[in-house]
Amino acid sequence: MNLFLMCCLFLFSGMPECESPQQLAAANAMDRRILMAVEQCLDAEGSLQEILEQTRAVLQDRLARLDPAWVQRHPDCRAEDLDDLWTEVQRLEGMQTLHQRGRQACTDTLERISRRQEKMDALHPADAPVYAADPVPEAMIRGLPAAAGGAAEEGSWDAWLSVVCPAFDVSGLRAADAFVHPIPGACVSAGTWSYPGGGLHLGLDLAAPLYTDVHAPADGVVLYQSAGQPADSGYPGNQSGYPGGAGNSILLLCPVQDRLYSVALYHLSDIHHVRPGQSVRQGDVIALSGNAGNSTGPHTHVEICELTMSLEEAVSYFLDTADFSFGTGWDTPGACSQMACRMRPEQLLPAS
Repeated sequence: MNLFLMCCLFLFSGMPECESPQQLAAANAMDRRILMAVEQCLDAEGSLQEILEQTRAVLQDRLARLDPAWVQRHPDCRAEDLDDLWTEVQRLEGMQTLHQRGRQACTDTLERISRRQEKMDALHPADAPVYAADPVPEAMIRGLPAAAGGAAEEGSWDAWLSVVCPAFDVSGLRAADAFVHPIPGACVSAGTWSYPGGGLHLGLDLAAPLYTDVHAPADGVVLYQSAGQPADSGYPGNQSGYPGGAGNSILLLCPVQDRLYSVALYHLSDIHHVRPGQSVRQGDVIALSGNAGNSTGPHTHVEICELTMSLEEAVSYFLDTADFSFGTGWDTPGACSQMACRMRPEQLLPAS
C-alpha cells in the first residue's frame, strides 16, 4: 500500500481538533479524501491474503520434498529457489501487517469524522435550509430551444444549445411508466417531512459515498444546473448555492405517466454531466454525489413536486421566478399551490 497515504492518515490523526463548523468541515473533507485513497489502495490489493497463502503452500511443498532421497534424485535443485520463496513470504507478511494497520487507521479516521459531525450538529442543529439566495443566471434554462419548434438564429443560445446538447427535443421526451431510483444502493439518512431528531425536512436524503453516480429518475429537461461549490464543503448552516444551502443543485422537469413533476437534487458534487436546457434520458448519469451547502455529510437531497401545468408553462414560470418550489414555499410539509403540490419522494421512487 502507498506508504505516503498511510503517513497522511497517522499525521492527520494527531492534528488538534478545530471548533468552527467551517474548520470541522474542512478537516473532515481532508480526512475523507485521504480515506478514499487509502481504501482504494487496500481494495486494489484485496487478494493479498490469497496470494500469501498460495506462496506459503508452494514453500511448504518445496520444503516437504527436501529429503535426502529427493535431493539425490534431483541434483539440479537450487537452494536459492527456496531463498526466493522465503523472501517473498516475508515481503507478503510485511504487507499484510501494513494492511492491518491501514484498516485500523481507516477505522480510527471514520470515528474521528463522526466526532466532528456530532460537534457540527451541536453547533448548528439540523433545520430546514434558509433558501435565501440569488440564482446563478447562467445556471438557468433560457427557454425551450429551437429543437422544440422555431428556427434558431446563428450565434443565439438555441443555436449553441443545438450543438452542445444535440439530444434535446421536447417532442422526443418519453413519459416514463415510473421513476427509477437516482442512486441505487443509497441508504435513507432522513425522510420527508422531518429529520429523525425533529425539524422540518422537505425532501428525502440519500446517503452515499462522495462521487457516487446520480441518475436521471426519468426522461426530462434540465431547468437549472449549478456546480459552483467544492464537492466536499458542506456543514450545518452553510447557505452556499441556490436555493440557499443547496450547494450544487440540479432541477429537472420529468413527465411520468400522465403527470409532470419537478425533481430537485441538492448537495451534489461539482462534477455534473448536464447543462441547463439539455434533455436527459431515464437512467443517464447526470452528476456525482457530494457534500456541499447545508449538509452534514455525503448525501443527495431529493425534492419532488407534482405540477398542474404543461412543460412549456413550467419553463415559462421558472424563467420568471427561478422558484424551485413552484409556489409551495419552504415552510410547510406537503404544501400545494395553484401550480404544484409537494410530494414524498419515498412514495414515487422505488426502493434502492
